[in-house]
Amino acid sequence: MKHILITILLLTFSLSYSQTSNPNLNSQLQLMRKYFLEKKYNDFLNFTYPKVVEMMGGKEKSIQATKASIEKMGNEGFAFINITFKDPSKFVKKGNETQLTITQQLLMKTPKGNILSDYTLIGISNDNGKNWKFIDTSGKSKEIMLKYFPNLSSALVIKPKTKKLVD
Repeated sequence: MKHILITILLLTFSLSYSQTSNPNLNSQLQLMRKYFLEKKYNDFLNFTYPKVVEMMGGKEKSIQATKASIEKMGNEGFAFINITFKDPSKFVKKGNETQLTITQQLLMKTPKGNILSDYTLIGISNDNGKNWKFIDTSGKSKEIMLKYFPNLSSALVIKPKTKKLVD
């Protein structure tokens, strides 16, 4: 029994960490995850791609909008349970940026049960993988993402959003 419990804990631990070849990316994904789940939105937004924050009206407005959105969802019976990352793409160079996509998997409590959603997260580094900023595609298509972020490589693969009801 003890061995089964240890195996489950190790599996859970390894599943919550991304499997990329860049240790900085892995640790920054996990910090971003931690800050979001702990509702530390100021820290969380430090990992958000600057143009996204700019499009939302700056950091303070981004924090307010994020808090309001999460609060509204909570009032409607929705809550984030966990976030994991899987299936990282190969790193792509475009100009001075290193870019990749990774599947972000969200487990969310809803009034109808738990839902597991997969969609693409884009990572961008301007310093050869030392520091990373992220764009959450929220299920938007590659064409829409390229319209708003023309600096993105057309080689990036943005998968359609999927979601399923889980127990």
